[in-house]
Amino acid sequence: MFSISRFLIPIMTCTQERIQLLADSSKHPAFAQLVGELCEADICSWLVAELGNADALDHFSPHENIYSKAVAPKHILHIVSGNTPHAAFQSLFRGLLLGSHNTIKLPSAGLPDLVSWIASLPEKLNHLITTSNDLDTIDLTTSDAVIAIGSDNTIEAVQKQIHPHQTFIPHGHKLSIGIVTDAAEEAAKLAARDVSLYDQRGCLSLHAVYVDESSGISARNFSHLLAEAMADFAEHTPPHSLTMSEAGAIYNFRETTRFMEANSSEVELLESHENLNWTVVYQTSPTLELSCLGRCVYVKPLPKNLDHLGPKTHHLSTIALHPFNKAGAEKLSHLPAHRICPLGQSQSPSLSWHQDGFAPLASLVKWKDIG
Repeated sequence: MFSISRFLIPIMTCTQERIQLLADSSKHPAFAQLVGELCEADICSWLVAELGNADALDHFSPHENIYSKAVAPKHILHIVSGNTPHAAFQSLFRGLLLGSHNTIKLPSAGLPDLVSWIASLPEKLNHLITTSNDLDTIDLTTSDAVIAIGSDNTIEAVQKQIHPHQTFIPHGHKLSIGIVTDAAEEAAKLAARDVSLYDQRGCLSLHAVYVDESSGISARNFSHLLAEAMADFAEHTPPHSLTMSEAGAIYNFRETTRFMEANSSEVELLESHENLNWTVVYQTSPTLELSCLGRCVYVKPLPKNLDHLGPKTHHLSTIALHPFNKAGAEKLSHLPAHRICPLGQSQSPSLSWHQDGFAPLASLVKWKDIG
């Protein structure tokens, strides 16, 4: 059995050197804030969990009656989105850990925090990175692996140009939801964070919070608690400036909801006044709907039959549960979401999480066998 103490020996392998450099580099303020500071033991354990051996990239190791070695892609193309920068950090970190050369196609608005982190990296890591503002067709068609993060239209356009020999990891349009079964006041504060952080521009943002009314909590009352919590969150973490299009979408969302509220007791609009900082809509219909983004969220009673959530569940990324426990999470595991986590942590996945069901390292490597 491989032990971390055996791996951290004075004679450094290529992988061990990268581990040490990456652990040091994780202390950079931007990386630490978005992903978290990592130690060498954490990174070693991650490699063991995914590849079976922390030096699997450097040596042939016993595998039943043969010997196997993991082979990393020589060149990974990362097409990243500006919506949530932590996804770009995680994708690049994984490529560096594998020792691949990494080309980062930056979004049109740029990613200043990512560029700052890259500039701070030691030369042995920095030389493994190329940044680009344009998508080079040569990079797209010759990279060993392509990781694309963006809209479904972006994913479809990229996929059409992928060749059979390339590994393609798509991360398209996704959304997340919260489920509350108890402790409403605490849950409202946690949900406010998961809704508000990044202004719902990423797949881990909650579009709706479902309340289990059989536990004695009123979904309508919870919507008021959530509105208060979102107002408080906006005080210390205000939303980013809105474009005219984004502001128009929120105005339209509010006016449509206001009309529905005037004609039905099953809808209630709660909104920030004098600005567009947050919007909460209570609605009795259980069907999951897409928010217009910009910190606009639905609160709905949780149906007994979760099939009544509707077809949008096929886009589920994460379910944030409160209170969280393994038994409760397992009851929700039949839903399409690939991650069930505690409420308040939907926006903070671990580096080793299986985004869209893909193992972050194992899905990128291939294997050579001897014997």
